[in-house]
Amino acid sequence: MSNAPRPHHIPSLSSLLLQLKSLRQQDATLHPIDPLLRQLDAYCEHFDHSLHLLSLEFNQISTALSALAAMLEQSKLDTLECEQVYCLLEPFARRLQQTTMQMQELA
Repeated sequence: MSNAPRPHHIPSLSSLLLQLKSLRQQDATLHPIDPLLRQLDAYCEHFDHSLHLLSLEFNQISTALSALAAMLEQSKLDTLECEQVYCLLEPFARRLQQTTMQMQELA
């Protein structure tokens, strides 16, 4: 049995805001927070939109780096410079692709 800590679920900003709105609807005395809830709602929309744009950008970069690494691998050039460039790009492209997938899961 492993003693490694289990990853716990972190709720999204949007789901937390929905919970706050639900609590607000249940208690009319919380009406002073309505402007803040509207502001948070606008921030969530902006954050989601920005995250989506970043995800698209990372996906394009990842695709380009993967294509470049594949070209270098298949070029069969015997120069040390190409091998060095490939060795640098391939792990970077793989890590960037993993990061992109993680960001897409968050979006």
